[in-house]
Amino acid sequence: MPPKGPKGAGGGGGGKRRGKGRRDDDEYGGYTRKEQQLSKPPDQEKLTETQLKQDVQRYLVTLDPTVIRDRVRWDFNERAYLIVPYQDETITLFHMDSKLVHKDHAEEFKKTYPYPMVPRKQAKQLDKQMQEAFKKSEPPPPPAPAAPTAEASGEAETEGEEKKADAKPEEEEEEKEETKEVTRQTKFLNQFDYSDRSTQTYNNPLREHACQTQPPPRSNYKDYCNAWIIYDAYENDVENRPKQGKQHGGGAELGAIGEELGEQVAGAAPGEDGAPQTPEKEKEKKEKKETVRKERDKEGKIVEKERVKMRKASVLEGQAAQEAALNKSAEGLKILERLVMQNVHHEVLFDFKYYEDASDEFRETGEGTILPLWKFAYDRAKRLHVTGISWSQSEPDMFAVSYGSFSFTHPITDGMVLVWSLRNPAFPEQIWVSPRGCMCVAVHPEANCLVAVGMYDGNVAMIQLKPDEDNATSSVVLKNVHVIQKHRSPIWSVKWGEDDMDGDPNFYSCGLDGRIIHWTIDTSDSNGVGGLGGTEICILHLPVAPVTGPDGTSYKLFGCARVLAFHPKEKTTFLVGTAEGNIFRCSSLYGSRFQQIYNAHFLPVAALEWNYYHKDVFISCSEDWTIKIWDKKDPEPMYVFEIGVAILDCCWAPYSSTVFAAVTEEGKTLVYDLNVNKEKPICCQQIVTKKKVKPHRIQFNPYYPILCVGDDRGQLTTLKLSPNLRILPKDSRGAPMEGDPKVNFEIGKMTKLLSLVRDPESITNPKSLARPDEKQVKIVLSAMGKK
Repeated sequence: MPPKGPKGAGGGGGGKRRGKGRRDDDEYGGYTRKEQQLSKPPDQEKLTETQLKQDVQRYLVTLDPTVIRDRVRWDFNERAYLIVPYQDETITLFHMDSKLVHKDHAEEFKKTYPYPMVPRKQAKQLDKQMQEAFKKSEPPPPPAPAAPTAEASGEAETEGEEKKADAKPEEEEEEKEETKEVTRQTKFLNQFDYSDRSTQTYNNPLREHACQTQPPPRSNYKDYCNAWIIYDAYENDVENRPKQGKQHGGGAELGAIGEELGEQVAGAAPGEDGAPQTPEKEKEKKEKKETVRKERDKEGKIVEKERVKMRKASVLEGQAAQEAALNKSAEGLKILERLVMQNVHHEVLFDFKYYEDASDEFRETGEGTILPLWKFAYDRAKRLHVTGISWSQSEPDMFAVSYGSFSFTHPITDGMVLVWSLRNPAFPEQIWVSPRGCMCVAVHPEANCLVAVGMYDGNVAMIQLKPDEDNATSSVVLKNVHVIQKHRSPIWSVKWGEDDMDGDPNFYSCGLDGRIIHWTIDTSDSNGVGGLGGTEICILHLPVAPVTGPDGTSYKLFGCARVLAFHPKEKTTFLVGTAEGNIFRCSSLYGSRFQQIYNAHFLPVAALEWNYYHKDVFISCSEDWTIKIWDKKDPEPMYVFEIGVAILDCCWAPYSSTVFAAVTEEGKTLVYDLNVNKEKPICCQQIVTKKKVKPHRIQFNPYYPILCVGDDRGQLTTLKLSPNLRILPKDSRGAPMEGDPKVNFEIGKMTKLLSLVRDPESITNPKSLARPDEKQVKIVLSAMGKK
């Protein structure tokens, strides 16, 4: 046939077929198949034929490749990196042991198959032997014989008996051998038709049986018991015992009754002469009986009194033993409570010990941060203000806090002193409740068991926290003995002085009445317990002219003392800050004259403190927005920092001569370091978040790098300083300085700062005392909303 031409438009498709095997018609009408070309990436590796024929095995593994296997962690106890053990993270959702074994695995089949394996030839022979054994075990019955004669039958019976007797042992031996062969043969199962079956037994249903009975009758009984009720019960028991003896009859009384009966019988009988006894003899016998009875009653009463004394002594001994046991258990419970609190506040304790702000290394300006740690709060002190904080010098974790009120328009009548410990922030170690608000507190620098307290009504108290021999269960409290010696206004500050020549402690106090009083222990108390006796040292008279009264008499104006600060080395020199803004430098040796008066501020002085290292430098702050650093030889301040907000408290750092901290009315904590920046604080952080809450007191811990801030809601917050805020001096080897080298270094650092601003002419003669500029006073008062 001629080749077909191309199809027209009315036909099907064109001359080419599209698809997997695409065809092209050639000029002869046939078609050729084009080879399929696969696209290959340019970076594909070229493998040889042997490599292509080689099988590549892939395994599915349950291990996670993203898990770190050789992970290490720093151990602080071992001081080395320890490998953390790898924990398998696979979770088995379903597991079942298979009972199927592949036929190719002969060894595994032998282990799991319960019967021995036998080859085929041997199996066929065993099957034949078993069939023959079954045939022998059940032979067919023998045919019935013909009836023999009598003689033949007798002979046959005798012969048959003999044959049976001979055949019996042979048959028994053959049967035993056959049974042995049968027992040795084992039953084999087909490994391809094996099936496993299981059965389920019937479970008995659970049954519950319950019964209800009538509850026993109950009654509530309440009563009050104390030592006196127990004592009265013993007394009533002792009084009722003789009566019971008369009713039931004791041994002595039975003997007396027997004597009376015998005498009555003898009296009824005739005498020796046979005549009855005369009435005179009977009277004599009765009198003898009465005397014997009286003596016996006296002896019985004496014995009863001795028994009562013994019972009283036993009761008192029991009470003392019970109190001693309670004291021992209280110590153990306190230790347990501290352990529990350490577990609860484990993260805070870890931050306190090991946390360091790593960002301080990248701050070029030397700034730092403070980290909040524990918060101390007592339920009964929530509505009270924190009026004073005093750390113990010998116990670094203990500090005393006084609670009162700074609002004199609405004063709070009660107050308290709490002794806290950093080991237990949940509950105070000691609680002393005062009938009046406590305005200040001070812990003795050497004997930490003594605490001095100044109160709102002008009285003072000295608390001995450690129990003594006479009063072993409660703390000893000494108050001022004479009412005349007390302050006539609230006491704002108390400070401990040096012990006297007898070794007795003493302290000083100052109040708004302008008096400085020295308090010592006085034994002239009416109760004989002892109290505190005061001696007035001086009265703060203002450096102004006397004021004449309506009757023509002149009166001197005195200042209202608010702050008291003793020199760390010269114990007789102290500073007093007043509500008028003046600072008096006084001496306890004489009170008629003052060493110097500084016109420091034009609003009340809030805080005043000597430097720990430099003996001539002290710091003061006030509500006039300023913090000033003074040299006692110069009436003008060396440094003045204007914050723009009222400063409520400030204090020096015990580890550096140039670092101090302050709290503002807005709730901010400021930390300055004059060696780093003389104009701005190196840390300014908000501590109190609420607007109505104001921090009033701030204090450095003498050993640890922490601050303690107290607010007007009775709450205390501890803050840890970052490394930039507590830079310690180091020697040439890089070790921190201690002892005299550190003191000399800190003194030289402060002296260098003072030399930059000191005027040599100003320290020759003190300048005239002048009041601050009136314009500056008006500006600050207008900003504070006062006229």
